[in-house]
Amino acid sequence: MQRPLSTFMEQFQQSIKGRDTEEKLDLFFYRPLGFMIAKVAQKLSMTPTQLTLIGLVSGILAGPLYLDPQNYPAVVVGTLLFIAAGIFDSSDGQLARLTSTSTKLGLVLDGICDNLVFCSIYICAAYPFASEYGPKIYLLAVLAGVCHSWQSAILDFYHREYLYFGHRKTEGDHYWNPTVEEVKRHYQEAASFQEKLFYRLRFSWIWQQEKLSVRTPAERIDMKKRLLLSTTEESEHFSKMYRHYNKRMLTLWRLMGTNFHTIAIIAFMFVGRFDLYLLSVDVIGLSMVLMMNRSIQRHLDQKLLAATAAATAAATATSAHAKRF
Repeated sequence: MQRPLSTFMEQFQQSIKGRDTEEKLDLFFYRPLGFMIAKVAQKLSMTPTQLTLIGLVSGILAGPLYLDPQNYPAVVVGTLLFIAAGIFDSSDGQLARLTSTSTKLGLVLDGICDNLVFCSIYICAAYPFASEYGPKIYLLAVLAGVCHSWQSAILDFYHREYLYFGHRKTEGDHYWNPTVEEVKRHYQEAASFQEKLFYRLRFSWIWQQEKLSVRTPAERIDMKKRLLLSTTEESEHFSKMYRHYNKRMLTLWRLMGTNFHTIAIIAFMFVGRFDLYLLSVDVIGLSMVLMMNRSIQRHLDQKLLAATAAATAAATATSAHAKRF
């Protein structure tokens, strides 16, 4: 008979994607709190979508509380609501994994809600600077929002790649990043309205990822073949090599993510300079990091592909030698 604590920890592990793919802030803050909410929601027969919508409301309500950066009580409450939105954003996915109720539309809805939360924050936090900068502050906010969207897209791409290739999460291709052409084909083949809506909404996201990724579709197909069409031993070896070359790189990509943006926004709000956040973090800082990451990632991918090609050649030579004798 399992102890309650042991069962609790097993369920917690089931609710996350993988310990080495999670940020420390997620593992020790967002995921534990999200898991507790997911467990309560499970007992109440709530759905992941309901948790997503609660997080959406919390995040959108945070925005108006940032209209006056000098009103510290309002900024504090807004910050708490902003953080609560992040916790619910974690809990919806955890509930979906606990109850095996993940859906394609749920994935898209989660992304849409994240965008709406940050739109509320950006618009409201930029408003106090309109008297100083005029309409230019809103143009800056839009530019920062676009940069933020691209940054989130590329992090999602490499995060999913790590889960797919590094942890061999290949069941149902849930973590496979489709190409633009695959999305177009799936849209044309989709029979139901829901499926067509899913692929239509996802198209722009996949397009962003394909434009920013340094991996060509041909290279990714080759990597997929090495993972799925090799022997179990060869597949495990490829996954091990993938983790070796990409684990630390994933840490750099995480700078593009929600946690870093949230921390930076809160910090700049408390010093009353959200305008500097837009320019120095979103538009300049993280865009420079993104370009640097692309260069490093390309170098690592070339090393990975060369190493796997060498391993395949060595295995072929060994097999041919064994057949002779």
